[in-house]
Amino acid sequence: MPDPSQEKTSALRRYGLVALGFIHIAVGRGLHGTFGVFFVAFLDAFGWSRAVTAGAASLAIIVEGIFHPIVGTLTDRIGGRKTLLLGGLVLAIGLAFSATVNSVWQLYFWVGVVSAAGISLIGMVPHVAIISRQYANRKATALGIAWAGGGVGIFVLVPVTAAMIANWGWASAYIGLAVMVAILVIPPVLFFIRADHEQAQGTASQSHAPGHAKHAVDDGDWTVKQALTNSSFWLLFGARVLASLGNQIIVTHQVAHAVDVGYPKIFAASIFGVMGVVSIAGRILFGYLADRMRRELVYTWVQAVSAVGTVALLATTDNSMPILLYAYAVFYGMGQGSRALVLSAISIDVFKGKNFGAIFGYFTLSVGVGGAIGAWLGGYLFDVTRSYQIAFSISLACLIGSVFVVFMSTRSIRAQSAARGA
Repeated sequence: MPDPSQEKTSALRRYGLVALGFIHIAVGRGLHGTFGVFFVAFLDAFGWSRAVTAGAASLAIIVEGIFHPIVGTLTDRIGGRKTLLLGGLVLAIGLAFSATVNSVWQLYFWVGVVSAAGISLIGMVPHVAIISRQYANRKATALGIAWAGGGVGIFVLVPVTAAMIANWGWASAYIGLAVMVAILVIPPVLFFIRADHEQAQGTASQSHAPGHAKHAVDDGDWTVKQALTNSSFWLLFGARVLASLGNQIIVTHQVAHAVDVGYPKIFAASIFGVMGVVSIAGRILFGYLADRMRRELVYTWVQAVSAVGTVALLATTDNSMPILLYAYAVFYGMGQGSRALVLSAISIDVFKGKNFGAIFGYFTLSVGVGGAIGAWLGGYLFDVTRSYQIAFSISLACLIGSVFVVFMSTRSIRAQSAARGA
């Protein structure tokens, strides 16, 4: 008979890992959100073009994406504890030196390379690997709770950063963020993951959540080579490229767009903080649904509400109807972060085994590819047209198009499963 005290300890440990993921994802996603505020400050301070300035965000997304496979491999080999501690150190250093920026190359190096590497090391790859190995039947729900931290991070860090910039200047704001990261990232790792009980080395779960199709192609361990030569992997990769491209156009340029049409900077930042709060409910809701319905159907709903929000942002052409910005924040916020959640859950279903961290790292390269294009493209199209209308329309098309690719990928997964079972 199982020891009740051991079962309670094990349950608390699993909950602690979700809490740790919540904190780290809050920091990482919140820092991503703050670039939109720093973006406006850099334009004012240095007079660089929007394409050049937004290029730092594009580089950050590329670097973060490039680091994902490295982070996944580190998680598989040295464990989540050491990987996350390294990430906290690198991120704090990157943010502190971002305060010294006075040229484009420094912006690109400290924000686009070092800080981005730190965000990758504490981001979705290690936490998805750690959490998925501890939850057999409620992976998406657990991930949804952890992903909800992204909403909290956006809600807190974006307006706080805007206030710090307004009162202290952008350089001091970066120092403040570096201190916050050192406090919020490193100590919780030491508390939640004991050195003598490394969670990231566990065996991947072979179970499936009830209420959705079993997407696994087989029950054995996948190798990285098998995953990278599988058509389902590349279809999911393509879907995430489209989703990331469409999303990054918006999140990089949303504050600049609101300021352009006449809203005060702090008001615009606070509206998008509201989006972060709404996204908390969205991530928990869609995570819960993804454990009870076909994942691709849940993904369709995620993109549908995101599309409504994008249309509201497109309709915001002056400051006469702030209700449109609120509508954008609510509807787009419901989908914010949930795209990655559902796509991650699908990938967990398929690419099981001890190499999942590395495979998931390669899969999330898609975020870097799509996001880098999106951040730069939004700035480039504005520089050419002096408007975000075309850029946001492209974003809308990408979000919708990704739904069709997800359906193609899940159909391919089920076809492969049926072929192996024949």
